[in-house]
Amino acid sequence: MKVQDYRSINRMLGDVSGKNKTGDVFVDNLHSPYIQFSDRFTIHGTSITEPEFGDIKDFVQTVIKFLPEAVEGTSLLPEPRPKRETGKLFFVRPMMFGSYQFLYVFSVDMLYLGGAKSEEIKRAGSQNMTPTIVTDRLYFQVKVIPIQTLKEEGENVLDFEAKRFQGGEFRVESERDENKPIRKFSEIFDEIDFSDTESKIREELGITTDIWKLGRIYSPIGIDYLSLSLRFLNPSLPKTIYQFKKFYQILENTNQTIPEETLKSFHEYLSSFEVERTVSKSGNILWKVNQKLADNG
Repeated sequence: MKVQDYRSINRMLGDVSGKNKTGDVFVDNLHSPYIQFSDRFTIHGTSITEPEFGDIKDFVQTVIKFLPEAVEGTSLLPEPRPKRETGKLFFVRPMMFGSYQFLYVFSVDMLYLGGAKSEEIKRAGSQNMTPTIVTDRLYFQVKVIPIQTLKEEGENVLDFEAKRFQGGEFRVESERDENKPIRKFSEIFDEIDFSDTESKIREELGITTDIWKLGRIYSPIGIDYLSLSLRFLNPSLPKTIYQFKKFYQILENTNQTIPEETLKSFHEYLSSFEVERTVSKSGNILWKVNQKLADNG
């Protein structure tokens, strides 16, 4: 996006307020979370490689209408992070806990990932364009990461450098190809499958299936942007902060022992989720996620 484009969207985000529309949270058989509403809306087709500003603005307005809590006071990054996620928009907001700085990252997918009936497809997709779809769901991710530095312009966050995870060393071996541009280590890192490492981290933190009912279907902790991250299933900045402040020390310094009280708070939070296994319209497995906590920010 051009500078004036993301600035205009960030001005919109600075005025956002209100409560999210009621919706049910699911995790699909591809381990992707989404929220399903009673109302339907249109996701307009756009370029697969570089979405047009008008399409981005229309989609942001839809997000504001349905999930204002997720984007209130955030900045839309000028380009996706990681860069290969061309169909997603990334909304970020820095925050301080103790002496450490963290970044709230809410990403939402402009591409429709679920099955659609013929009457829901208003314009078929092409080689370079996504289809125009009438839908009732938004695919999203909510993460919080510790950050090393921020690149800002006024109140706009342009980019960030995460605090690198020190819990292990990761090596990448690849043959040098003179015909291909040299990639940053972080770009290579984004393509590595860290599921085994995440599994070991969950084990170290005592996250059993009795505590976290989703098991490996959706990990509440992982590695993103070279960093250890906490992942949430509620598209709401206020509610994420409310919970995160109880156990932010997990991300403070991964080389130190986590206080017992912090770990207890994290386990209590994870145990507050109930999971119901169901199926989609097309017969694929779905997991419906509910949180039992009455006081959630």
